[in-house]
Amino acid sequence: MRVGDLCSYDVAVVTRDTNLARAGILLRKYNATALPVVDKHDRVIGLITDRDVALEVTRRNAAPSELFVDEILIEGIPLIQPQFNVIEALDLMARYGIKQLPVTDERDILQGIISIDDIIVQAADKRNGRGIPYTEIFETLQAIAEEGENAQRSAWSRNRKVQPAHAHAPENTRVREEQRTRRVRPARQYA
Repeated sequence: MRVGDLCSYDVAVVTRDTNLARAGILLRKYNATALPVVDKHDRVIGLITDRDVALEVTRRNAAPSELFVDEILIEGIPLIQPQFNVIEALDLMARYGIKQLPVTDERDILQGIISIDDIIVQAADKRNGRGIPYTEIFETLQAIAEEGENAQRSAWSRNRKVQPAHAHAPENTRVREEQRTRRVRPARQYA
């Protein structure tokens, strides 16, 4: 099964200069646990999670409108393309201890996002030969839990470059933007 078969193509995004109040509104509005962070060219530069927002607001004891995505941005997250196998997505999630992966084209332009929840919904017992084996999902969840116990996210994520994987996005790709008024177009429409 391919990542492109399971990922969500309708994704809210933020930029480095988005304040955490706005990020929190988007997380709630779209029932998301993570938001990709994009640059002015819609290239993925990182990710923020609902947990990151909550911890930073309480740590700093400041109004969320006074704090910015750039202060909690998780850099160094892996990226994956739509044509990759879902098992490869699970491997990346386990290796990096994360539950979401931005789905990008060959230029790292955001196309969508895939989460462990998207994959769990498609889980299937190996006996029927379809879907994703339970053992793969269990091992990924175990690795994510161990990552959370053994290290703080910022220790592995800060100051690392995003790890791209290369592919093309489907024609109907659409990404919701946070502050800008335009929409991200399918990758093949870019010059």
